[in-house]
Amino acid sequence: AAARRKADAAAEAEAQKALDKVRAKINAADDGKNSDNVIRKSSTRPEPSYSQKYGLIAPVDIYPLYENACRAAWGQSLTEAQAESGLIWSLFSEVAARNPGAWINKAHTAEEILSPAEGNRPIAHPYNKLMVANMAVNQAAGFIVTSLAEARARGVPEDKIIYVGMGAAAHEAWSPIKRDCYDKTAGMTVSISKAMELNGWSVGDLDAVELYSCFPCVPKMARRVLDWPAEREASVFGGLTFGGGPIGNYMGHAVVSMVERLRTGGTNGLLFANGGYATHNHTIGLSCQPIAAAHFPQDFHYQNDADAMRGSIPTIVEDYSGPATIETYTVFYERDGSARQGVVVARTPSGDRTLAKVAGDDAALIAFLTDGETEPVGTNGTIILEDNGMQIWKAA
Repeated sequence: AAARRKADAAAEAEAQKALDKVRAKINAADDGKNSDNVIRKSSTRPEPSYSQKYGLIAPVDIYPLYENACRAAWGQSLTEAQAESGLIWSLFSEVAARNPGAWINKAHTAEEILSPAEGNRPIAHPYNKLMVANMAVNQAAGFIVTSLAEARARGVPEDKIIYVGMGAAAHEAWSPIKRDCYDKTAGMTVSISKAMELNGWSVGDLDAVELYSCFPCVPKMARRVLDWPAEREASVFGGLTFGGGPIGNYMGHAVVSMVERLRTGGTNGLLFANGGYATHNHTIGLSCQPIAAAHFPQDFHYQNDADAMRGSIPTIVEDYSGPATIETYTVFYERDGSARQGVVVARTPSGDRTLAKVAGDDAALIAFLTDGETEPVGTNGTIILEDNGMQIWKAA
C-alpha cells in the first residue's frame, strides 16, 4: 500500500508537470486564435491574454463556467446539480471497475465523489478531483476500419462485424469568452442531433452511448440534447476520471469498448466526443447491423447549422467599472483546499461581457459563490477597476 501511495504521488507530480507545460503553451495563445498557433506563439507572446489574467487558462478552469451556468439555467439548486453529477460519475466508476482496460478499477459512490477529502481535493468549484479528467494516465488503444468486403475476405465472422454509421461535427470559437452563452453549445447540439438524424435513430434505438466526460457539464449537456436518462450508464469505457484521461486517446478506448459492447449485446451505439474548451464536437454511430441510411464518403461538417443556431456574441470589455450581473463564475482552490481566487464572467447593463476577480481571502464572497444558499448566477454586483488594470468583483 505504501509503495502504491508513493507511485500515485509520483504519477500526480508528473501529471502536474505536464499540466504546467500545457498551461505555459496556452498562456502564449491569443484569445480567439486557433489552437494550431499555440506552440509557435509561445516564444512571441510574453504577456497573458485578457481571460488568462483572470485565471481562465486550462480546461479545468473553464468548464466550471458551463457547470454553474447550466445549473442556473436548468433551475437546479447546487445540491441537485451535484447529485446529478455524482450519479453520472458513480456509474462511470462502475463501468471502469468492470473494464480491465480502465485506469482505475474501483467503483465509487456518489457521496465519495462529491465529498472533498484526502485524495479528492476541491479543484475548481464545484468540481473535486474525482470529478475531473485524470491526467496521470499512460494508455493505448487501437482499432481497424476497413470495407465490409475486406472484412469478409479476411474471415471476420459475421457476428463480429461492427458497421460504421453516419457522423456529424461542429465547433465553437476557440476563445472561451467569445461564446454566445454557457448553458449550452450550438456545436454540441448540432453534432449529436444531426448524427442521430442521419442514422435514422431516436434515443430508443440506442443500446449504449459514450458521452464525453472530461467534466460533468459535458455529459450533462449532451444527455439533454439526446434525452438520455441520468440513471443510464453514459459510458462504455469508464469516463475520463476512471477509464482514462485527456490528450491520451480516450475516444480510441471508447471505440474499442463500444465495439466489444455491441459484439456481446445490443444493436446500436453512439459515440460523442468533445475537445478543447467545449470547442470541438464529433458524434458517430456504430451498429452490429447494417445501417440503411449510412453512405460513404460522407461530408460530416455541419458548421453552418451550428452557426445559424448560435446566439449573438457579446462585445468584450476589458476595462469596465460599474454595476454588472453575474453570467457565470467559478472559484479556484489551492492544493490544501483553500480558495485561491474566484473569477466572475459578468454582463454590463448594456449587455457587454467582462471579467472580474474575486480575492481568495474575501471569505464572505467566496462563501456566497460556493455554499449553495443563494444562486449567484443572475445576481448583481459592482466591478472596481484597480490602478493595475485588474477588475475586482464586489457584492452589491
